[in-house]
Amino acid sequence: MEPIGDQLGMHYPVEPLDSMYPEIYYRLYPMIKQMCEMHDNPSNPELYPYPSRAGVERMADHIYRKVLADHSSDYPEREYAAEQLGRGGLLRPLILILLIRELLRRRGSY
Repeated sequence: MEPIGDQLGMHYPVEPLDSMYPEIYYRLYPMIKQMCEMHDNPSNPELYPYPSRAGVERMADHIYRKVLADHSSDYPEREYAAEQLGRGGLLRPLILILLIRELLRRRGSY
């Protein structure tokens, strides 16, 4: 039996959804996951059982500084990297979003 989409002459994409993340996700997520594995444990009262804002902000800052140190050379000029990745840009908020989502996922809240 043919899938319904084929019967109607429609073709569905075959690319898996999780492969559609932008490149920056593949740079950030391993660092975020590693940070959570190191710090999100019962012996850390700042993050367990409920993370404090200060603890999450510190983790985000650490990841942010590491990304800048590791990847700023990926750009032709340091100023361009600072403008695109800097505090006023979207990188740190993206790190914070992914970090919070990972902490939620680890708690079964998401």
